[in-house]
Amino acid sequence: MTSAVLAPSLQASVERYARALKVPSGLLALHPRRPGNPGSAAALAPAITLGVLSAFEGFAEDFLATALYLQGQSFAEIAKKLNLSNPDVADIEALVSREFPTVRRQLGAAFKVTVWSQPVLGKKTLWYQDDLNWEVTKLQARGWMQVRHCLAHGLASGWGTEVWPAPVRKDVPPAATVLLPAKSGKGHSLVLHGAISCARIYRTAAEHIADAVAHHLAEDLNWSAVPDFPLEPEAGWWRVHHPWPGADCEMRLQGLCEPTGGGRPSAAISQ
Repeated sequence: MTSAVLAPSLQASVERYARALKVPSGLLALHPRRPGNPGSAAALAPAITLGVLSAFEGFAEDFLATALYLQGQSFAEIAKKLNLSNPDVADIEALVSREFPTVRRQLGAAFKVTVWSQPVLGKKTLWYQDDLNWEVTKLQARGWMQVRHCLAHGLASGWGTEVWPAPVRKDVPPAATVLLPAKSGKGHSLVLHGAISCARIYRTAAEHIADAVAHHLAEDLNWSAVPDFPLEPEAGWWRVHHPWPGADCEMRLQGLCEPTGGGRPSAAISQ
């Protein structure tokens, strides 16, 4: 907390956020991205999720402490207001709305984040890309915070199909709402596609909220160093040797994709 309020600028908080996301981003690059049982790589999805959510909490405290300091608030006032515990996107939106009332109208305006949406249970479908608005983003972010709670308290390991306990509060979505349901209907799994979606939800929401506060304080932020957790593997993985449709490609050889009716590759399910 001390380092946060002494930060010289809001940009310094963004740079620390980029540093905090370096390891989760690196873990994503280690995953083989093949369909089926990933073996020991199954540990990467919960590790990425935990790292991303921890980084968001640290950034929220650091950035908002700096913003309140620049606004002229005392250390004692800042410490009292930023007594946060596992804050999700809605929690930070509420805090910003209280402390920066003029920013409230900007939160959620023209917001969009692209994530992986789950295959339809019982049908031979693949994960597909979907755009979330602000309200859905906040809801899913709250579900992912419940995933963190289950992982951190040993209620689930994040490895394979498990039963994820529901939260005590009835107004909080269960972890299962953002996890992949088992074909048997018993249990849910935290897979790589879910971890990527969680990372993109929190990283994109963090930028959206921080930019609104920064503009209020007459600052512009540079997010180029902050990992963005791409939906697809890096370009080297997706080098196509011949044009679609009906062509061979490295993706198919590695089990990363398959041709669809439209002649374009689609992401295979990675467990």
